[in-house]
Amino acid sequence: MLIAQKPDNEQSRLTSLRALDVLDSLPEAQFDALVNAASLVTGAPISLLSLVDANRQWFKANTGLPGVTETPRDIGFCAHAILQADVFEVQDARADSRFAANPLVTGPEQLNFYAGAPICLEDGARIGTLCVLDRQPRKLTHQQLEVLRQLAQAAAAALEGRRAVQQLRETSGEMHYHATHDALTGLVNRSEFEARLRRVLQKAGEDRSEHALLYIDIDQFKLVNDSCGHAIGDQLLQQVAKLFAEAIRTRDILARLGGDEFAIILEHCSAEQAQRVAQQICDAMANFRFAHDERSFRVGASIGLVPVDDRWSTTSAIMQAADASCYAAKEGGRNRVHLWFDTDTAIRVRAGEMQWAMRIEHALDQNQFVLHAQRIEELGKSSPGIRAEALLRMVQDDGELVPPGAFLPAAERFHLASRIDRWVLQHALSWLNSLPDARVIRSLSINLSGHSIGDRAFHRHAIESFRAAGPRICGQVCVEITETAAVTNMADAAAFIGQIRTLGVQVALDDFGAGASSFGYLKTLPVDFLKIDGQFVRDVVDDPLDEAAVRCFAEVAGIVGVKTVAEFVDRPEVLTKLRAMGIDYAQGFLLHRPAPLEQLLSGDVAACA
Repeated sequence: MLIAQKPDNEQSRLTSLRALDVLDSLPEAQFDALVNAASLVTGAPISLLSLVDANRQWFKANTGLPGVTETPRDIGFCAHAILQADVFEVQDARADSRFAANPLVTGPEQLNFYAGAPICLEDGARIGTLCVLDRQPRKLTHQQLEVLRQLAQAAAAALEGRRAVQQLRETSGEMHYHATHDALTGLVNRSEFEARLRRVLQKAGEDRSEHALLYIDIDQFKLVNDSCGHAIGDQLLQQVAKLFAEAIRTRDILARLGGDEFAIILEHCSAEQAQRVAQQICDAMANFRFAHDERSFRVGASIGLVPVDDRWSTTSAIMQAADASCYAAKEGGRNRVHLWFDTDTAIRVRAGEMQWAMRIEHALDQNQFVLHAQRIEELGKSSPGIRAEALLRMVQDDGELVPPGAFLPAAERFHLASRIDRWVLQHALSWLNSLPDARVIRSLSINLSGHSIGDRAFHRHAIESFRAAGPRICGQVCVEITETAAVTNMADAAAFIGQIRTLGVQVALDDFGAGASSFGYLKTLPVDFLKIDGQFVRDVVDDPLDEAAVRCFAEVAGIVGVKTVAEFVDRPEVLTKLRAMGIDYAQGFLLHRPAPLEQLLSGDVAACA
């Protein structure tokens, strides 16, 4: 028995065959039709679509050999046929020395005739044949041979078309997956989560079923992300996602909404049951430690729980309630569950902040902020030029001005503070650049939020803005950073301060004395001014403790070589006291009431004595 040699391109041929992803697949009508047509046209009782694998020939389609799905390659006629460019025909196998001893000829099948047209793919690989067989000797006519060739070409096209459709489906499936899932954790993303929540809400409205929504914020995530880097922060998110998945049922919906926020839909789950699940998550987080580089971090989960029932008309309404409940949990002490209910005071406060957040977004989009300014007066020998602090106001649609105390808490909570700081920085630098005589302004102070101090993207933006403004304007700017923000973000604050002072920008530590119990951090923060918190200044004449505190601050400033500014000076006797204590600058309503920035240089703006 002659065993067929393997083609020279055997490895690439097998690669092409397997790339079709057709081996061992179920029967398909289009291929069954081809073998049936071959059998009818040739009159042969057996027809196969045979694919020659490494050690077998496997039949994708078969008529006339019921129950046979493959045979060994070594005894297959098709292994010889794929070596030919045209139809391979064995008219009488018993009389052919190459096949007379072949088990397919001498065995139960008693095959005596074979004609196979190679199935050749576009890359030239002959992966198998479309063949016909008979137990009697025969010879195909020229017309039958041509039909067999055409059917083999059709088989090749159908196999490659089949794979193209599969790939299209796979690509479509992958695109859908990527569009609906979070790349980092593999969880459902926000848009898909809200779509599923919409369906659950609709179901609750139709059959009054009970479900629950958990809105989860990771406590202390920023600490890990800032101190260890974003790549390590991503690892924490992946581990937390796995922990959440282990705490819920497989049918529940777990999503990463973005950043360190997650959400869960617990279907067919009462509020009481959901509270137990949420508490189990908090307990698991309490026992969880995130380890990195021989350091161990304790993180938690603040969870807002909202019943999903027919009281909610929209997904946005229930998501707002869940977010507000999550915030209430965080405000209540972190790593705890806050269950939403209609008369919740904390939720009403949160809802008010959300309204302010929308107004802030609107004001930023419509440029409805303005800068006012308050002068800072030198108490010793007066030097030329005006010193002032830029103060932000929001302009409502009716023209009324809103002070920053009304909207800045919401800006901090909803991560809008850095956007506001960008607006202030841009407009302050633009105003300084527009001055016809730059010498009239000695210094303009600009306040930055704690979020901006911890935001390295803002650092890059500010440094680029200062560089673009040039040395002259940088020398007229003083950036004010609160003591609390500086101490909370010590490393980032020190790096940022060092970079902008190199450009000529001065730095003031605002609200000094209000946040820290030690002055040791002043060794690592190279500032130019200490602005003494107004709570110590207001009653410095009447309260011995306030007087002692202000004297202490002045002495500390002298030791580290920086100037002092006293805020909230509103009485002549306070001003006199501060001057006697050696305070360098004063600021307050006694000296100047805030006015629009454009009026700072006008003669109409007079000090209030």
